[in-house]
Amino acid sequence: MRTYSTPDYRSALAQRTLLVLVLVLVLLLAPWQVSQAEPLGRLFFTPAERAAIDRPASRRAPPAPPPRLDGIVSPRSAAPTLFLDGQAHPATAQQVHLGDSTADVRSPDGRLHRLRVGDPPRDATP
Repeated sequence: MRTYSTPDYRSALAQRTLLVLVLVLVLLLAPWQVSQAEPLGRLFFTPAERAAIDRPASRRAPPAPPPRLDGIVSPRSAAPTLFLDGQAHPATAQQVHLGDSTADVRSPDGRLHRLRVGDPPRDATP
């Protein structure tokens, strides 16, 4: 005579319940684990750029005011000359706009300014 065992439904139900609880716990903790990761924001900057980012904003030097454009000399057969803060500087024809007496000038801090002859110097604005 053969004997057959009946499956224990309680243990199967307990195993399924435990599996569901583990899955729910993993799903709930997954966003928390991602939020704990360190941001990669500074990774692709040079060491000098990282030092500038780390430096407090109050210690950063304010941008220099743009130079004063005293005049433009543009002979027909030669390159134009700009007089900035009383000193002559060679210029390119693309920099000078004779129609409105302006010139595009790059300041020492790298910013580009459109200056008009005779205008008073402006304060530095970022």
